[in-house]
Amino acid sequence: MLKNPKIILTEWIPFGKNYMNEFIDRITLKEYQSKRKRYFSVGKGDIRDKGIFEVFEYKTAVNIIEFEPETYVQFTSNVLDEDLSFFISVDYLGRVIYAVELESSSLKKLSCIIPNLILKSSHIMYPLISSSQRYLLEILYGRFKIYKHIGVISEENFNNEELHKLTQIIGGIKKILKLSDGDIIFGDFGIYISTKKPEKFENFLGYYSFIRSLTGVSRDLFFRLVYISSKLEYISDKLKKMDIEEIDKIRAELSSIDKELSVIEIVLGYLEEIINIIHENYPPDFDDFTKTILELIDTDKKISRIRYRLTEIDNLLKSNSELATSLTRLLTTISEDLEREIVKQLAQNTKYQVALGEAMEVLEIGIFGIYALEATHVLIVTSGLEEYFKHFEILNLSLEFWIILISIFIGLYCGIKIIEYKKTKVLNS
Repeated sequence: MLKNPKIILTEWIPFGKNYMNEFIDRITLKEYQSKRKRYFSVGKGDIRDKGIFEVFEYKTAVNIIEFEPETYVQFTSNVLDEDLSFFISVDYLGRVIYAVELESSSLKKLSCIIPNLILKSSHIMYPLISSSQRYLLEILYGRFKIYKHIGVISEENFNNEELHKLTQIIGGIKKILKLSDGDIIFGDFGIYISTKKPEKFENFLGYYSFIRSLTGVSRDLFFRLVYISSKLEYISDKLKKMDIEEIDKIRAELSSIDKELSVIEIVLGYLEEIINIIHENYPPDFDDFTKTILELIDTDKKISRIRYRLTEIDNLLKSNSELATSLTRLLTTISEDLEREIVKQLAQNTKYQVALGEAMEVLEIGIFGIYALEATHVLIVTSGLEEYFKHFEILNLSLEFWIILISIFIGLYCGIKIIEYKKTKVLNS
């Protein structure tokens, strides 16, 4: 059983001095003092002492401890209607530390509590950061960034027989460092410190956890770019045998990839600036105890590996961007060729339809002539004048012939006029 263990969650969020100033103004309520009724939930007492405001569907209570413009801010915060309160520290490098002290708990219970703490910390921070920061994180991680480096500090001596339980909290054990003032157990995604003097490890934990957070973010970017590479390769193969119906779908996929690459490029710029600052200022200005621990775990090599990884990411990003651009151009060319082929086919179909329509018009006009012929012939036969007309001739042709011929022309003329009227009526409509 661990007595009052302290949980420290560390993550990296894109910040910088401009975002830092905006963040400090927001959580110290500087921007909202003239709009209290709109932004605040009024309770008993002076609202300025409460620091309560509502953003989105989350209500977050903030109590400022201290801050320095453009540099850092420290405050306590919690989601309203919950007793659990986090100590939160944010600096312009993007280091965000959430600390909370729990009641006595077992390792097994901690393995269930910590995921809930990670989610709650995201609920607290999500409405506090700016919309552009949320946009970057949402593109990379979805609504909430779940990965955070986990630190556990306990004043109890650790029992090595419980190492298998500890792996459920900090992942597979990578290294155990035994010191005069305590033990440090390093895991894949966390660290456990057993010491009677937790304050001595404060600087180390804040620094090391931040390095591990940057390592996690760089790894996430690298794997995201590898995934994008596979998507681009799939699209490239698909373009070789693409149907016209798939053009819009592929164009949407390329647009989504272009958006992801833009976000990765922005985040990479932040990371490169931060890791250069850390590299130039290593070793940090800490006490000898903290520096000794950092040297024992080869922190300088970890920083160098992050720099190498960022170089790999930059090269892969350029490669993916060039491939995405070339595929977009190829898709445009293919779609234009398909459109030209469709237009050509439509033109041919139009010519065919026009020729067929003209043939049908001739046929209909001919039918009108035949109707006129049949009608005239029936009238002559039924009138009994057939024999009478045979006695009259014009140009050596009987009068009956000329009557039938004139009737045919009249029928053809009527057919032409009727068809023209119908065409005009359709075109006007």
